[in-house]
Amino acid sequence: MYISKWWGDLIGGSDDSLALIDYLEQLDSTDVTLNQILKDLGFDVLLSEGDLKNGGSIGYDMKSANGTFRVELDIACSALIDLSAIVLESLKSGYVDLHDLDEARQPCKLYIDASEEKRNLLRDELYKFSRNPLAYDLAELVPADDMRELAEKAKMIADELL
Repeated sequence: MYISKWWGDLIGGSDDSLALIDYLEQLDSTDVTLNQILKDLGFDVLLSEGDLKNGGSIGYDMKSANGTFRVELDIACSALIDLSAIVLESLKSGYVDLHDLDEARQPCKLYIDASEEKRNLLRDELYKFSRNPLAYDLAELVPADDMRELAEKAKMIADELL
């Protein structure tokens, strides 16, 4: 997996990461657009407001045998970094296998069509985060050194989303 150098602890290692993978797993198609993912999760609205520092309401409706329930993603900036890494994996490898992201999952290759415009949107947010990570609400939960390390990784991912 191309993103294995980042995926695991600070990126891909949270409850929001697992919820994001749950979302991807429940999609009706293995061919999706980044635009649709952003809309489904509520990032389109949050990003149009221009800033992920204070979270915001993002999430999706999860289908289950008992009906549908809402899954909230608590830390928007962290979920966006995870999503950006997943998009990068799809760009570099041609797909992302959900089993590679979480070994508890069945192998499932997902193809994410990410337009240049939407990749630039991700890049801009990652660069914004990398310049001042301690200004984000995540900094209240994560030690400063880890935030700076996350910022470095976010910048590397942004650099590769060209």
